[in-house]
Amino acid sequence: MKSQKESSTTAANPACEMVLLPIGSFEQHGDHLPFGTDNYEVAAIAAEVARQTGAFLLPVQPISVCYEHHGRRGSIHYSASVFFRFLVAAGEALYSQGFTRLVYMCGHGGVFVLEPAVDHLNAHIPELSAIYVPAFGNLWDDDTRLTDRRGIHAGEMETSLMLYLHPELVDKDKAVDFLPDKPQHYLNYGSIFHLTPNGVWGNATGSSPDTGRWIFERSVHDCIERIRRSFLSSPFVDETD
Repeated sequence: MKSQKESSTTAANPACEMVLLPIGSFEQHGDHLPFGTDNYEVAAIAAEVARQTGAFLLPVQPISVCYEHHGRRGSIHYSASVFFRFLVAAGEALYSQGFTRLVYMCGHGGVFVLEPAVDHLNAHIPELSAIYVPAFGNLWDDDTRLTDRRGIHAGEMETSLMLYLHPELVDKDKAVDFLPDKPQHYLNYGSIFHLTPNGVWGNATGSSPDTGRWIFERSVHDCIERIRRSFLSSPFVDETD
């Protein structure tokens, strides 16, 4: 794993072609989780993915796009157009330094400009391969350990993962269960607080650190597999598999 703790000589290694940029969000997560929940979670997953793949790991981008969390002081974001330009500019800068494989790993579900930014980079820089990888793997398949299949924010999944990664930051006594009677796409029309009084969309009280560990390990595995499938000629891939 290469990170901001390393010196510039590490990045100078021409064999290091892949760079990983984790993207989080600074937004409310109910009364029981911190504003930086997405940042803590994607940082941990990205660090382990970078360790296993040898990617050059950049610091988490802590502020992205979260229009849906308007209504509670402290949630902050860029406009979608500004963040799109940031993603493209970051990709161009990294390519200019010799990185040819770029992974945007996102720990927040509301950054809808990521895919257009990736499309733009791939179209305009043919020598660069850019991909978008959601930080959380396929957690809701038939083998899931999650009991809350409708939760999307500050519920069982995020609370369990924080209990595993940073239990000191979780106030379990303030955890609540709330599932709105509206579909998720309603968040495209306004604030989450029009749908839930406490900013929670899910069942947080059933969370556990054991479930959090499963989420972490499953997400790391799924991220690496997605990267492997996208970059079939990457140095860490055993092409005899």
